[in-house]
Amino acid sequence: MRGVKYLATIALLAACTPPPPLVTPADADRTHLAMADLQRGRDLLLAKCGGCHDVPLPSSQTPAQWGPRMDDMAQRAGLVGDERRLIQQYLLAMRQ
Repeated sequence: MRGVKYLATIALLAACTPPPPLVTPADADRTHLAMADLQRGRDLLLAKCGGCHDVPLPSSQTPAQWGPRMDDMAQRAGLVGDERRLIQQYLLAMRQ
């Protein structure tokens, strides 16, 4: 029985996607964006996108794909104000 639980745990962990990258001061310097804005974008990505599906990694789309993808998902995620901009800014900045 222990072996089955162990294998089930391993399978569950393998199925999970990794979290999006953490924001560092080097990322803010490299992208010339405020670290607080990048962090807010990551936080919004986790909260707004992760509620319905696995949180996408910045590298999962090209820069040209992120715009239309955000257009498609912004309304469904209930993004308001500058939330869309912050999420997209984070995704594009952390893609590198």
